[in-house]
Amino acid sequence: MADHGGVSGPDWFDGAAQRIVAQVDDEPWTAVLHSSAGAFAPSLSAVAARLKGLVFVDAVLPHPGKSAADLAPRGQIDGLRKITSEGLIARWDRWFAPAVIESWAPDAKARATCLADIPQVPLAFLEAQAPCHAEWERLPATYVKLSEGFERNATRAEALGWNTRRLDLGHLGMISHPAALAATLLDVR
Repeated sequence: MADHGGVSGPDWFDGAAQRIVAQVDDEPWTAVLHSSAGAFAPSLSAVAARLKGLVFVDAVLPHPGKSAADLAPRGQIDGLRKITSEGLIARWDRWFAPAVIESWAPDAKARATCLADIPQVPLAFLEAQAPCHAEWERLPATYVKLSEGFERNATRAEALGWNTRRLDLGHLGMISHPAALAATLLDVR
């Protein structure tokens, strides 16, 4: 697992990708991208020499030339603006009622460990256009859907001809069902 070091402008996507690749690109590797991290696939593929494939886990698909704010429902972005202070959006776990997060990650200890690592993200990142790197389109890709909220992405991945798996593990399946998700990831790599 690589630490992306957070996102910061002006090279929101490429800067994080360069920090990740510097940690892992000494041998062949596969990028496993969860949730919003799917948007980083083009930047990773543009700077990596040994990236051999992509696995999108309940993730958005790349959106070159568009921002997250362009794609998300207007109400969601307006809601995030309301919980932004000094340019930083409240931590991701605070976007939802505590009961929602608890349902996604029922084990209190595992949930606390995960939530301790969640950074605040600048609102400007949601408004940043993703770069247009095409290298990612040549890599083998797999999509693993964990929750209903990502069905549209799974359907799009299927239309692209990707190996697509549908599991009912919830968005935080890596916390709530780590063995099941790990088995799937080993099977699709």
